[in-house]
Amino acid sequence: MRRFLLACLLLPALVVAAPQPPAASPSPSPKAAMQLIKQDANLYRVDSKLYRSEQLNRDDLATIRQLGIRSVVNLRYFGRHKNQKIFAGHPDIALINRPLLTWRVQPRDIARVLRTIEQQQQQGAVLVHCYHGADRTGTIVAMYRIVYHGLPIADALAEMKHERFGYHSIWRNLERLFTEENVAQVKAELARLRGGE
Repeated sequence: MRRFLLACLLLPALVVAAPQPPAASPSPSPKAAMQLIKQDANLYRVDSKLYRSEQLNRDDLATIRQLGIRSVVNLRYFGRHKNQKIFAGHPDIALINRPLLTWRVQPRDIARVLRTIEQQQQQGAVLVHCYHGADRTGTIVAMYRIVYHGLPIADALAEMKHERFGYHSIWRNLERLFTEENVAQVKAELARLRGGE
């Protein structure tokens, strides 16, 4: 009987001390982590109007259509015309080439791509990609997150370099773009591009 009474007294204390499940997280904010859509295409949702990926192939077309992507911004310099083959017969998806040489990306180049994304988002969701969807794409998306989501530079850079995206650390020049001065240059050039229209 004593054991039973002791158990009755201790049971409530054990229940209170037991780990509780986490509270339901609020809906994702713009600063939340990107959502994986399709691993084999390195395809992620950045926000409701921007997606990122590697070079697409025909198998990705159904996913692109399902996501409601209306524009594809290609950052590839070499092999940049592959999208025309993949999206042949789909005139409702705008294909835009904004080639970047990985070893020579400048703040003005980033601003030009961001302006293209802004303009295309008026028609619907945009997908930005390069060959691997890691380095050039990562740079553009990180600057997008700084400029449009208010993500701190250090956080955007850490996100860009995260292993899930496949960033290649050989491109240290891309990492050096993430300074207050360069971000200010991107924003100034973006403002100039907006004003010149």
